[in-house]
Amino acid sequence: MANHVNNCLTVESISPEGQKVWDSFMERIEALKEDGSQGHLTGLFYKADEGGYWIVPEGEYPSEAVGAKWAFAYDKDDTFINIESAWAPVIPLAEHIAQEIGKVDPSVRLVMTYEDEGPNFVGVTTFDADGVNSDIDLDWDDLRDLVISLHEDIRERWDADECDWHEDQEEEGEDMMSEVIWEVANDWQYANIEWSE
Repeated sequence: MANHVNNCLTVESISPEGQKVWDSFMERIEALKEDGSQGHLTGLFYKADEGGYWIVPEGEYPSEAVGAKWAFAYDKDDTFINIESAWAPVIPLAEHIAQEIGKVDPSVRLVMTYEDEGPNFVGVTTFDADGVNSDIDLDWDDLRDLVISLHEDIRERWDADECDWHEDQEEEGEDMMSEVIWEVANDWQYANIEWSE
């Protein structure tokens, strides 16, 4: 079974003209639920045949347009969209949206946070009119180490030399880790929203 990735693309700064482009994307995404793509966001780029297979030019791969094998929007409004995808974040899709808005709003700024359900990775990407502005992520080992560094009670159960839990501490350590890991991940994401000039 594929690991699901949660992506949340948020508007940080947008002009009224840029908002019209954002809104048109949201309308197109809503319309995908009614056509043959069944809401699959690859439908923003390609049409599906009667069998549900994407009709793409030779040498192109449908997943490259979105950034994931599949992706579906499950919540959205005029300032954000939540997307669930398979295995990878939808950075190419978000970049496309930012660039299209950038054609009428050169000051547009979008932020996308994403996290694998494991979490095998978490990250945050910023976008401007040119596309990706910055992208930073943590893999599982780095996220685990961050949690351990911030929580003394967890750190006491962790053997840094062996990179494993102390004997008879694994179950309790894992339980404690699971209680705080998402809060730490979300705090890290918002602390690492970066913009290069």
